[in-house]
Amino acid sequence: MLDYNKTDEEQAEDIKAWWKENGISVIAGIALAIAALFAWEYWQKYQIKTMEGASSLYSSVQTTADDAVAAKNIQTLQTDYPKSPYAALASLETAKKHAEKGEYEPAITALRWAIDNTKDVDLKNVASVRLARVLTAAGKYDEALQLANQTYGASYESVLEELKGDIYSAQKKTEEARKAYERAILAAKNNSSELIKIKLDNLGKGA
Repeated sequence: MLDYNKTDEEQAEDIKAWWKENGISVIAGIALAIAALFAWEYWQKYQIKTMEGASSLYSSVQTTADDAVAAKNIQTLQTDYPKSPYAALASLETAKKHAEKGEYEPAITALRWAIDNTKDVDLKNVASVRLARVLTAAGKYDEALQLANQTYGASYESVLEELKGDIYSAQKKTEEARKAYERAILAAKNNSSELIKIKLDNLGKGA
């Protein structure tokens, strides 16, 4: 603080002394602030560029009719953008294609990759439920049931109970399947229980 009782020369000397003692720290602080600002701007631009690149690759995966091109782009997404949601979405996409062809092992591998790498809780939940369905189709009932018994949140209650019903039904465990379907119907909202009711009715006919 300046002492206004001092002469101009004395105040100037005080300023020089203060600057001599603190000048380097002040300059360093300003330099660090500027560097931090540039680093933040660079990071923002990098993130945008990364998302644009991942988005472009994912779009190609969805639109291309060439399986080899799709596989190459998915591999690039998983390698170069592993934490991008597009990488997980692409893995779900390829898992669906494999499962529809009855190619369960590559579908399982793709879904496990999505679960292990995505940070998005909703994507992880979707991938886990789909994995349980593929495992059921592949006859790996214990693994499927283990996934179905995990906690995914209240919004998944009906889906998980239906899934358990499907697993038990595939195992010919009629009573367990019936109870699971009934719980799924109770937890279902709107008209989403119609398919479950059909499954329950068919289960009764097959008993």
